[in-house]
Formats: sequence, structure tokens, C-alpha cells
Amino acid sequence: MAYEISLTIPKGIEVLHSDLVIIARQDGALLGTLTISKGTIDWRPKNRRAGKKGETQLTWSQFADRMQSTKTE
Repeated sequence: MAYEISLTIPKGIEVLHSDLVIIARQDGALLGTLTISKGTIDWRPKNRRAGKKGETQLTWSQFADRMQSTKTE
């Protein structure tokens, strides 16, 4: 099970006016797209369109809360 992550950094490391887009693949098949912006972090699974219905959008506070409440074994 090989994972491939592609990263596009349009204007350097600091996210200002262009979003950071990360493409995630497993064994060559698209898993989804992670978009990082100043205000939100968005996950769009494969075969979904961009927009509120096709993706999960969280503010950074919501994302932090969700990550802290997630238990790993």
C-alpha cells in the first residue's frame, strides 16, 4: 500500500492569498485533495466537486478541536 502526496506551493511557505493544495493518492488512485487557506482547511474526497456539498470545511479552531478529540491507538 503505497501513498503518494503531491504538494503545490504557489507563493512560498506562508499562505497569504493563494491556497496550499495537497493531492493524496494510494497506489496511484486519488484519495482526495486537502486545501489549506488562511481561514479554513478543506478535504475533498475523490469524485467530489469543490464547494460546500462536496467537501468538508473546517475553521482552524474546529480542526484543532477535532484533532485533539481523535484518539489514536
